[in-house]
Amino acid sequence: MANKPPLTQRGRRALKAMFLDVEQALQETQIIDDPDPNVERNGIKPGRWPGFPHSNMPPDCPVTVVGYDGEETYLVSATGQFFAVKKFEQETILKLFAPYVNYLHWSWPGWTGKTATDPETGEPLPRKVVRLERNQAVACIINEGRKRGLFDPVQRHRGRGGWRDETGNMLWHDGQHVWTSQNNILKAAKPGMYEGFLYTAQAKTISPWQTSVRREESPAQRILGDLKTWNWERPYIDPLLVLGWIGCALMGAALDVRPPIFTTGGAGVGKSTMQDLIKHVLRGVVFSSADTTAAGVYQTLRQDVLPMMVDELENKPGTSKSQSIIELARIAYSGDDMNRGGADGVPSTYKMRSGFMFSAINPPPLEVQDKSRMAILNLRRLDEGNTKTRMKPKVFPEDGRMLLRQVLDGFHEFSRLKQDYWELLHAQGFDSRQMDTYGTLLASAQLLVGEEAFEDVGLDVTDHRRLGEIIAAATKLDRAEQLDNWHQCVNYLLQSTLDMHRGGERLTVGRCIEELEDPNSGGDTISLTQVQKRLGSAGLGLRRRNDPCIGFGLAVPGSNPQLLKVFEGTKWESGTWTTALKQGPPHIVKRGADIGNKGVVSINRTKMRCLIIDLAAFDEFVQKLQDKEDGTDEGDAKN
Repeated sequence: MANKPPLTQRGRRALKAMFLDVEQALQETQIIDDPDPNVERNGIKPGRWPGFPHSNMPPDCPVTVVGYDGEETYLVSATGQFFAVKKFEQETILKLFAPYVNYLHWSWPGWTGKTATDPETGEPLPRKVVRLERNQAVACIINEGRKRGLFDPVQRHRGRGGWRDETGNMLWHDGQHVWTSQNNILKAAKPGMYEGFLYTAQAKTISPWQTSVRREESPAQRILGDLKTWNWERPYIDPLLVLGWIGCALMGAALDVRPPIFTTGGAGVGKSTMQDLIKHVLRGVVFSSADTTAAGVYQTLRQDVLPMMVDELENKPGTSKSQSIIELARIAYSGDDMNRGGADGVPSTYKMRSGFMFSAINPPPLEVQDKSRMAILNLRRLDEGNTKTRMKPKVFPEDGRMLLRQVLDGFHEFSRLKQDYWELLHAQGFDSRQMDTYGTLLASAQLLVGEEAFEDVGLDVTDHRRLGEIIAAATKLDRAEQLDNWHQCVNYLLQSTLDMHRGGERLTVGRCIEELEDPNSGGDTISLTQVQKRLGSAGLGLRRRNDPCIGFGLAVPGSNPQLLKVFEGTKWESGTWTTALKQGPPHIVKRGADIGNKGVVSINRTKMRCLIIDLAAFDEFVQKLQDKEDGTDEGDAKN
């Protein structure tokens, strides 16, 4: 004890927590009591229990039959592990019942013959149990599985990590216990079936700290101080987002959403060092890798909801490996199912509900649906003359356990804090996914360190309007890149080059129309007919102003050989652009009965039914977005 490094929580409370750990370990020391199979158990002789051999399971059976599905029977072994069995071979049955093999033979005994005699005296010998009647055991187990009913292991079997019960409380499954906290009173139960969900024994992760942890004594304060020593692009919010992710990583499937974080920056800015810090804080809980695949991730996690950290998730030309891992994080964000085919023709289903953290110098391409689900945090190298130094962070083995106790005790408070952030971010024009992403991370951080720590970095959580303005300003650029799918498609069209040159410059669709709209834009005076001819080389048409649009109308057919080439290799190829554009507001992307025959446009002497993009309405829409983004200046909001 004297040589143990100091904890964040010290004195009597820390000593009490250590004492409770020892006491629990002593109470749970397993004593295997498995008498000879010939001996009576609770007055019952071998093979004489009610319901023998297969009407009921034998009394006090160490193996639990959970249910069945098709050819598989689902069981929990004597050691608490989950088995899905098709064929009950002798070895399989022994694995299920070990270390209680004598019980197995007592339940379905195979006896010596009736004529066995003593080789010396010739006297008849009493019959003894010498083997297992395997067929009787198999019949009993299969029969019990059908009586229990259908069981879905994907939906009802829960691995290690954070979960939520039907009353909204958080549970923590550490592999050997299921932990809950009610009114700051910690309770542990052995793995089993609770509220229709099966928790089974696995390798132990970490258990919650045995005494409640106040914010002022939480290791989160020290960890936040360490995180501040990195040179963040947004030093007043980025360290809090990282700390919030640590809390979310422990809450796992108890959360409605699990926002990933992605740290970026050049070589030497400390990305890997920061990952090392977090891995030490979450020691025994987190999976980490610097070189993995999507299959490696979901096959590692299986039914667990423990966090996953991937360092050096770089964009590598010619491979989609990194993008596939990003897609897993997207699935895990909302906790959807993922199906993968198997070599035997039987698909496997995985429930992805883990928190993901990535780092890279050059991240893989991120779609809007990815960016809106994650916080992207940029790191910079410390200036040579900067007096700020980053000492090696101090991390103690108890840190993760104390943080886990905080989120268990405070899960209902976290839910309240998240609702507060939802309201203040909604007032700043955040959409629902952005509110989920940033609100979840910030509520988690505030749960761990409290209001004073937020105020220390300039975030006054008591002034919701001001706090919302600062967060909106800090995330403005990230959110500005999160354009809707139809908006991206229109931008791509306008920026596409035409198969013609002028003065050595290849014209774009947008530039060509711009010269028609404004003769003073730098091009030659051009007519509508000339522009229509140019756009026809890309399979596009153009309608004059006020027919049927406010401005010029860009006509986009649903199928066209030239247009197929324009979109080739994009996510809108093979005619998908039509579906994408129809997602736009009807006053911008006009279609169908709203425009009648005016949707029929002649392109390269062929009349085609088209979607008509009102370019004036589109410009007005873009300007409103820009005005909304520029409504709060980042520097003014921070100061």
